[in-house]
Amino acid sequence: MIVNKPALCDANKAVGKEVRDFIDNVPNVKEESITDYLVWKWGELDKRFRYIKTKTFTRQEENSTTGADFEIELWIVSRSGCLPLLFQAKKFIKTYDGYAGKLKYPKNTKAQLKKLISYAASRSLLPFYAIYTGSNSFRPLCGGRADVETGIYMIDVQTIESIAGGTPGKKVSLKNLIERSNPFHCMFCCPLGINNSYISNYFESYVESQLTWPVEKLPIYARRILNSQVDSAENNVFISSENDIPPVRCIGVYDIRSLE
Repeated sequence: MIVNKPALCDANKAVGKEVRDFIDNVPNVKEESITDYLVWKWGELDKRFRYIKTKTFTRQEENSTTGADFEIELWIVSRSGCLPLLFQAKKFIKTYDGYAGKLKYPKNTKAQLKKLISYAASRSLLPFYAIYTGSNSFRPLCGGRADVETGIYMIDVQTIESIAGGTPGKKVSLKNLIERSNPFHCMFCCPLGINNSYISNYFESYVESQLTWPVEKLPIYARRILNSQVDSAENNVFISSENDIPPVRCIGVYDIRSLE
């Protein structure tokens, strides 16, 4: 279902590099600003990607709804169906920075992580953490180059649970996290995408074919984005009281059907 055409691969590599350079040059930037920059730059570099930003929740509202600070709900649309991904974003740039505690937020309860998993299950979405980071020399899960030029990695929540539930007192490093993550762009570059096995190969808890939605079953809000029924004059901001709008910061639809 995920196509590994050079055009897709190159476009997503470019987005990852832009995010990495942004973080390198503005190291104190917050996750929400990185997310805003990511979706804006992605839409600018690749017109197949469209997005809306939902109403801005306060941190208290977000925690009571999905448990995530700022999330991206992403629908990858191909002719064979739609792959629904849900991301919670975390910026990790230092070698050590209390990552074990941050993964068990708040107060070592893992409540944030549990709510993300629960919400994703209720919507039949695949939950991931998006790790935003700057330049590093760590080798990712796929065993590729150690100097990958990207600032966006993806790691499944089961792996996050495993790391967060590790030996008490044991430090978790950025290297530990990157080694169990993959660059986001690899989803569109890896040869495993040809036979629909990329995600299930690297993130063993997930099977694409079991969680792929028919295009005609897309939620109303995702269909509106897919069909360009979003007012670009409003700068892609969509504030609505409709019950079908999910409590996520950004909703993106990536239409790759033209490349199949």
